[in-house]
Amino acid sequence: MKFRYSRAFFPPAPVAEVTFITAAESLRVGPFSALLDSGADATIVPIAYLNEIQALPTVEMALRSQWGERRRVLLYLVDVQIGEVVLPGIEVVGDELSDEIVLGRDVLNRLRLLLDGPAEIANITE
Repeated sequence: MKFRYSRAFFPPAPVAEVTFITAAESLRVGPFSALLDSGADATIVPIAYLNEIQALPTVEMALRSQWGERRRVLLYLVDVQIGEVVLPGIEVVGDELSDEIVLGRDVLNRLRLLLDGPAEIANITE
């Protein structure tokens, strides 16, 4: 699957279309544009999307930003779909403050990802 970089960021950033699914209820939401961030440990999803598919929290934990600030967050168990690829059982962070989706290394490390910066294309395969 090939995705064009988003020019909503400067410099342009790699993004992919992602859908979230709850396995128990087979509810889905998306597709949405998600930032591909190899510097992020975890995938972060706006809580409104998780509520829409009735995802249930699994655990509470502390999250630390790149600036060192800490806050308590809830993790939610969902399936993550990128194109035709479905990654089951991913614990994502429910974000109450932002409307941006960030795909972190917990998802990216399950995929073959080629970032072609000069062409501004992200190529993702399983």
